[in-house]
Amino acid sequence: MKLEKVLRPEWVIPAIIVLFILGSGAVLFLAAVSKDQVVTDWSMNVAGLDEFYQTGEAVDIHLFLEDAEGHPIEDANVSVLLDRPETVHHMNKVMHKVEGGLYETEAIFSLPGTWIGMVEAVRGKDVYRNQFLLRVEGGIIAESNRDPEDVFTLDQPLPAYLQKEMEAIPASHP
Repeated sequence: MKLEKVLRPEWVIPAIIVLFILGSGAVLFLAAVSKDQVVTDWSMNVAGLDEFYQTGEAVDIHLFLEDAEGHPIEDANVSVLLDRPETVHHMNKVMHKVEGGLYETEAIFSLPGTWIGMVEAVRGKDVYRNQFLLRVEGGIIAESNRDPEDVFTLDQPLPAYLQKEMEAIPASHP
């Protein structure tokens, strides 16, 4: 039996080692500059969730943010998307820091129904997301009296019961 020695150019092994080191470094670099870290151990409490809110009135929305140890989170950038899924109706709101982990914003709801508040709080690379429900009662509010952030348009299809209500509203109705 004859064994032959396989000849490789001298540069193959060092080239493989260099490629391995570069590849490992690239993976570590991308991990270090990667996207935000979603946190799930913060908590959120929204005041007034057991209340009914009225259409056409300015409503203050207050929420408290705490970290995993129960300490107030006072340095986050907080926003809430208020969405009425039945009509694909929404408002983007920036929440302002008050104190002690309390954040607030104001909204004017133009349609009755169940609204979902989708909260996003960002502190450094940490991102916290959560939801809450609001119940809104009252009539449909005229466009001139709606929240400035209200992106609802009548170009989208409405449920039949809302269409009937819209047709019954005089043009001068608040």
